[in-house]
Amino acid sequence: MDQVKYAALSDEVKAKLLSEDSAMIKSGGLATSEYFRTEIRENAIRRRITPPTPVGKEDWGDAEDTDFPIIYVEIAPRSCGAVMVPFETGPTGEVIHGKKARIEFNRVMTKKYSIEKIRLETYKMPILDIFYDLMLKDIMDVEDRVTMNTDKKICGTINTVRPDMGMCRYVECGPLSRNSLVHLRKGMCYSPGNLIPTKYLMNNITYCDFGILDRDQVGGDLAQDMLIDGVTLTKVSGIDTIVTIKRDLVPENEVFIYTDPKFYGGFYTYKDVSMVTEEKDDIWLTFFAHEIIGASVINAAGVLRASMTGTAHDWITGE
Repeated sequence: MDQVKYAALSDEVKAKLLSEDSAMIKSGGLATSEYFRTEIRENAIRRRITPPTPVGKEDWGDAEDTDFPIIYVEIAPRSCGAVMVPFETGPTGEVIHGKKARIEFNRVMTKKYSIEKIRLETYKMPILDIFYDLMLKDIMDVEDRVTMNTDKKICGTINTVRPDMGMCRYVECGPLSRNSLVHLRKGMCYSPGNLIPTKYLMNNITYCDFGILDRDQVGGDLAQDMLIDGVTLTKVSGIDTIVTIKRDLVPENEVFIYTDPKFYGGFYTYKDVSMVTEEKDDIWLTFFAHEIIGASVINAAGVLRASMTGTAHDWITGE
């Protein structure tokens, strides 16, 4: 297989995997399903919360203290401050109060994988497609881990007032019920800037718990449908709901609440995910994936965290 064919395969697989179309993701990730899998891998969370914005060299700004590429994003007055997302750059959790936020770019890379070319001929399954699939998801896992850790630091300690915002960023809302869902929705409305929630993020176990809501809480027909057919909600209390299997990043009974991306932050790609293959001595094939990205939480008020446990605590006082 020559380099042109590798490049064409790489582009096709990448385009389909990064698609929001679930059917395209399935067909792009794996060309055939006639083999056993041992785990399920998921595409990026962050790209569903803040869709990527491409940038080019013409967007670079100047900075004397770093040789990393950077861009500057203007911040509207009364922002609660921007927080740098550190993809191996800059100090973690640096809060920027000013007219502009600096976003540094860095390369995210997978490990390098090598295989003898002759071994590829022994597989009936499309082994290169599978490696490409896994490498793309490795990169997206890095994106999600770094950005979710930043959001967790912004939200801070549970039931604790953050003085600079005059409210809690992380509270207990009580076990899943109609009352707790109403309390969950109110949090963003208390945020500085009169923001409104537009996306919830929860893991698949928490999402399944909606099936326990009875007829008095969600209506007879819906309660019966969720019991028989399972939970199929795409909105909760009118809020778009993102469900993830990455329970190490989004714990059980936890919900992250986001406002619209234009009031929250940005995710920027200078070079989106690319595959690199190298052939040596007509024997060895080495390949890896990489990208150059940057991100920032432009307005720290744009994310909240809630625990669907305990007793409901007030968003303002934490009591």
